[in-house]
Amino acid sequence: MRIIRGTLRLLAFFLLLIVVTLLVLATAWIPLRVRGARLSAWLLPSVCRLLLPLFNVEFTALEAERITKHDGFIFPNHLSFLDIILLVSIFPVRFLSKAEIANWPFIGWIARAVDTVFVNRENKESRELARQALENLHTFPAVALFPEGGIYQPPTELKPFRYGAFEIAQAGNIPFIPAVFIYEPLDIVFWRDEPLLTAVWRFASRPEPIKARLFLLRTVQPGPEDDPRQLALETHGAMAAVYKHANSHGKDVVQSGI
Repeated sequence: MRIIRGTLRLLAFFLLLIVVTLLVLATAWIPLRVRGARLSAWLLPSVCRLLLPLFNVEFTALEAERITKHDGFIFPNHLSFLDIILLVSIFPVRFLSKAEIANWPFIGWIARAVDTVFVNRENKESRELARQALENLHTFPAVALFPEGGIYQPPTELKPFRYGAFEIAQAGNIPFIPAVFIYEPLDIVFWRDEPLLTAVWRFASRPEPIKARLFLLRTVQPGPEDDPRQLALETHGAMAAVYKHANSHGKDVVQSGI
């Protein structure tokens, strides 16, 4: 039963991926932009919403409407490729992505067609080109940058932040929303150093639902006197506290009364 379930879900996923790729590529050449995003990008939220029930993902995002109105950056933690699907299911958010994804069939083609900015973080010239692209990119719909710079073990803690994104936000006076993803069970969703298909199969074949929550912290408006390193440090501290507490299943840290 597990194999049949996983196989049917994967077949439906790949069929949907092929269809949406064709639609995105067919509309990507149209110069029309709607609220700052390419017309092709607006096809993706509906597709991502279809993927959630297909893979039995229960997604909760309090104050999700903030993302639909946010003109700036979003700085989420990074645990899974599912992070991207969840954000786009809310709104056609754009991303800073590692350069190798640009060459992936289907997913890479879609990413290039919807204004994804690519970067090779090990190459100084690539980092500078990505920085210039972000500085000149319209920030509505919002642009998501993962300040951890990738997905790393162990999944139980927030990794150190790269503060380059905070430099761009501070220099351009661009507001950003720190965001924290929480998954249950985390070991099913977490993307290890493995092929994408292996990771997708792990939760496609799972009968139980996957619970995903997104916590949006208070919007930060950088000022001209702010230090990007300090912004990164304070943001990391706030996100790490939320991540640790939300995964602890303990008593609420905020309670009624005096």
